[in-house]
Amino acid sequence: MLLYTVQFLCSVVAAFARLARALRKAMASVLCSPPVSLPATTSPASSAPLSMRRKAHPALSVAVGDALRERDQREAREQLLIAPAVDAFAACNGGGGAAQQVEPAKKAARGARKRPSMLVIPVAPEAVEVAAGWGTVVAEKEAEVEVEGEGFWLASRRGARHAMEDAYGVIAQKLGADSQLAFYGVYDGHGGRAAVDFVSDHLGKNVVAAVLATTTEEAQGTEPSSWSTDAVTAAIRAAYLATDSELVKQGLRGGSCAATALVKDGDIYVANLGDCRAVMCRGGVATAVTSDHTAAREDERSRIENSGGYVSCGSNGVWRVQDCLAVSRAFGDADLKRWVIPEPEIRRLPLTAGCEFLVLASDGLWNKVSNQEAVDAVSRSRAGRDSTGCFKELVDMARCRGSRDDITVMVVDLKRFTI
Repeated sequence: MLLYTVQFLCSVVAAFARLARALRKAMASVLCSPPVSLPATTSPASSAPLSMRRKAHPALSVAVGDALRERDQREAREQLLIAPAVDAFAACNGGGGAAQQVEPAKKAARGARKRPSMLVIPVAPEAVEVAAGWGTVVAEKEAEVEVEGEGFWLASRRGARHAMEDAYGVIAQKLGADSQLAFYGVYDGHGGRAAVDFVSDHLGKNVVAAVLATTTEEAQGTEPSSWSTDAVTAAIRAAYLATDSELVKQGLRGGSCAATALVKDGDIYVANLGDCRAVMCRGGVATAVTSDHTAAREDERSRIENSGGYVSCGSNGVWRVQDCLAVSRAFGDADLKRWVIPEPEIRRLPLTAGCEFLVLASDGLWNKVSNQEAVDAVSRSRAGRDSTGCFKELVDMARCRGSRDDITVMVVDLKRFTI
């Protein structure tokens, strides 16, 4: 029995010895075999010794390898994008330190992927000008007009509008050896150019024709009973009303204000509609010879309200008829004709030795420049023999004070008509 036991133990030991030899041979064959070559894109962690690696499922290994390859390709593309910037930086710094800039640049590129792209807003060229509050953009130089005629000077500049809505008219006619008839007018349109163009073309002709007809009838010793004692004043009034009637019949939109002066036989007849104004200089002192027709005047408000209309004051302090128009008298404006009337206010003044000149201008000037300031500017220019310098001074003064409206200024020399 003991013999059998010893033989069994010896066989077991021999079996373990054979197993040990087999294991040693297997390990030797593994250690002596060449290492498995890995792709160049393998991460640093995959280069560990074989004994330190974990056994992975083949499909999982393929997925991990694809992810690693995508990451490395993405980093390679980033490197291509970063390299030019790093090279430029290195060039600006004498070519040194390029290697030290690669890693910060890579980090910046990775951070940029997490942020939205920068919104680039184009800068408008300096030649383009924006009018706040007006919903309007001016891309060209403002139009300027300067005219020097016989006994008058004029300057006109367009404001921030689609089209110039100011106009003017001059008519001079010799009646005899010692008699002369002269007409001067400044017009300020609104709602487009149609109305102001019509008025500037017809009003002067209608006034002169009506006055000449009056002169002929006076010479014949006849006077219509419907006319006032001053036939010239009545003729001017009739010409204003006739011009408005013709304008309305044309169906033209918009309207026009006006300030006109008629010189005849040593007298001057000044008429106006709206907020165009006439200012006379007597001995260096400014005197307004017209009164603006605006909805802010109490008598105009009463007239409008008595005729069934209303006047309101907006947040900017401007009074308007029917919440629409700031002037209470004008040519045209057919939709508001019940309240905005074409009846002019006419004033007759004798021309004496103290009358120097008359300033006719649109509200683009008067809203920013006082009557005396305008007269002073013209007086300085006349004293310096620079008749056109006053216009630039007046226009620039109004512009610097914030006027964005059209500006038209006419100066009439009254000394040539004085007795």
